[in-house]
Amino acid sequence: MADEEQGPRVRVEVVQALAEVVATVLPQLLARVPPGPAAVVGRLGAAAPPPGSLLGAARPRQVPPGHMRSVAARRQGHGGSAVLAALRALGVPVAERLLGALELAVDDLRLPPVPGLPELRLPRQVSFDVRAGTGDPDGAAVRAVQRLDRALPDASATVSTLLAVLARHPAIAPLLAVTEVEPAATEAAIAAGHGAAHLALGVAVAAAVLPTAALAPLIAGPPVIIGTGLGAAAVYLASAPMPPGYAEALLARRRSEYRLPRSCAGSVQVRGHRFGLFEGLFPAGVDVDAPFSANGLVAVVPGGVVIRTGQADGSVRIRLRVLAEPPPPESPRPQDWSLRDWDEVVEVSWHADVGSASVVSPDGTPAEAALREQMPPWPGDHRLRVAARGRDDANRSESYELWVWPAPPAPELVRRRTDQLGHRLRGEPEPPAPPEGHLRWIYASMLQEAATITVVANADRDDVVRAFGGDPGHRRSLVSLIDLPDRDGWMAALALPEAGVVVVAEDNGFTGSHPEVMRALSRLGPAASMFWNVNAVTRLTLARDGDIVAADELTESYPAGPEVASYLTGIDLTSWRNRIAKGLLVVERFTGYALRPGDLDRLWTDDLAHRIGDR
Repeated sequence: MADEEQGPRVRVEVVQALAEVVATVLPQLLARVPPGPAAVVGRLGAAAPPPGSLLGAARPRQVPPGHMRSVAARRQGHGGSAVLAALRALGVPVAERLLGALELAVDDLRLPPVPGLPELRLPRQVSFDVRAGTGDPDGAAVRAVQRLDRALPDASATVSTLLAVLARHPAIAPLLAVTEVEPAATEAAIAAGHGAAHLALGVAVAAAVLPTAALAPLIAGPPVIIGTGLGAAAVYLASAPMPPGYAEALLARRRSEYRLPRSCAGSVQVRGHRFGLFEGLFPAGVDVDAPFSANGLVAVVPGGVVIRTGQADGSVRIRLRVLAEPPPPESPRPQDWSLRDWDEVVEVSWHADVGSASVVSPDGTPAEAALREQMPPWPGDHRLRVAARGRDDANRSESYELWVWPAPPAPELVRRRTDQLGHRLRGEPEPPAPPEGHLRWIYASMLQEAATITVVANADRDDVVRAFGGDPGHRRSLVSLIDLPDRDGWMAALALPEAGVVVVAEDNGFTGSHPEVMRALSRLGPAASMFWNVNAVTRLTLARDGDIVAADELTESYPAGPEVASYLTGIDLTSWRNRIAKGLLVVERFTGYALRPGDLDRLWTDDLAHRIGDR
């Protein structure tokens, strides 16, 4: 009883007498417990599948192992017992379904008194919140146990303690055993039998212990007995072992319900430049770089594979695709998947000894639920394609795609090798950095989602503000606009006399991409603007001497006349990746100024903002 909610110590002869009384009513209560909610209660001690996984979506609400105790711990000192916390965690539908099923049976119980049970006396005066009925969000069972806790603070602990004692008593334990453990038994049947038996025990103990005749009318009756019994059973089952055969039945269920293909996405914590795909925990002793010298990205080790990341610690985004057959080298539709969109792509073979592998972190931190146990729940040989991008970008989040399909062992294959980290790990000369590399910090800035950056050379700041329709005499900071309902329609202008330019930033705005504005600005000096939004739409505009030189979406079809072509030299417009940085590079080449992080800091915090159209 050391790990149960603390209750009074009871003499052996009293426990024996209570066991005899409970044993007489246990079968009739057990017969009234419906299997659906009983299975929810019965699974409390199981290694529950993650939320959002196949089993998690296929069954009623389930509380993960240990959750009852953690909830109970949070409730202590806040007017609630561990029994009440466990009852709440199960949810109102489960509690109310069981209350309806057992209410008449509890009403018909006639238990003889058990001499020597701890005496529970009501205080002289108890007041209650009488809110109840169909509009009560907690449900009748929860409200009844709440009142019991207020009137008799030790009552639910007594029931919980005695349930734990009786569950191991020789007269009761055989009655709790799940007999349907043959190979044909289903996971649901075993869980329901396990939950129903302990729920019936909890209700029987509550009926014997709680002196309902002496309780106030608002406490007495089936709701308090069933609610207390259910909560006490939930507390006990959260750490009780599952019946024999349950693990095998659960595996059989997972295998029967597993379907391909499947695609999921989430994130995982990186530690020591690594994360992995494993059937268990990340193995200890995997060196940071040595296993990756062959291909620069993936190492096959016992139990799974390790992927080498660029960042040492942090979080990376992952998409996992599990297929029934090999994917094409590239998608027939380039917008779906293309080698050009990734820096490194490597394929390796590995063998699953058990199945149900998960994306895991080296420190034991689980990945997001969607990335757990998505691999087939059976052993076999697999082929894994790992695609990585962003490993060289210190200011930008990395991302990965993992493709898995059944295949016999085959040599590893490096399908794409373009990032600098991969070359270093393979011992190869590093390729030159892309020309827009120095501008990728924009993806970690406050304007990463949607903005327009405009640069005007050889211009006066006040004239630039007026060209945007702003009043140079009225200023404030962009950061001060965050909580305003009308924060759209503002621009901030920063004069940089040493560079001979004015830099304009619009947070989630696009006035700088309007042709009439760019024509007006270009009469002040060469002007260029780069617009982007959360839908990956971009627009790069170049203007000089009152004329638009070029303006369009920044793709490989961007209008590149003789003059514009020189500004696009060396920039890969065939890929959608890093288009914002590529556009800012063209702005830099056209105006002669490279945007710096410090510029955005000043544009965001200094009093440089004006409402567009205020003139």
